[in-house]
Amino acid sequence: MKVYEFRLATVERIRVLEERLAREKLVATLRELRNAQAANEAAHTALRKMASVSGVVTMADIQWLDDQRERLSESLRICSEKVARAQLNSVDARAAWGVATKRAGVLERLDAQGFANWREAASRGEVAESDDLANARFRIAGGGE
Repeated sequence: MKVYEFRLATVERIRVLEERLAREKLVATLRELRNAQAANEAAHTALRKMASVSGVVTMADIQWLDDQRERLSESLRICSEKVARAQLNSVDARAAWGVATKRAGVLERLDAQGFANWREAASRGEVAESDDLANARFRIAGGGE
């Protein structure tokens, strides 16, 4: 009997590669999300810890603090937008990875099923061949007269 060969092996390799690439993209987007969340938390902490004016202050001190608060608030807003964008990207990447996993899994199961069918057919062929040999020996020995 000939050797088992999965006819869609090339397609299966491509699908497995697509799955790996989708998984790597998911990991990258999750890393981007963690970094964005850390930057957002740092900006939030910096704004929260900003010193308030005390004692004798000049108008320039008040203006500087207001400007600083505006810059930190803008930084926090930008960081929050990056977090939202990173969350959307990670959701999209997770969905793409799920689809790629299913597509690769279908071909892997089809390959396993094809191999099992091939093995069963090969086993049946071996059994039939051994039965034929046994019957031929029996007839040669004169037991079949």
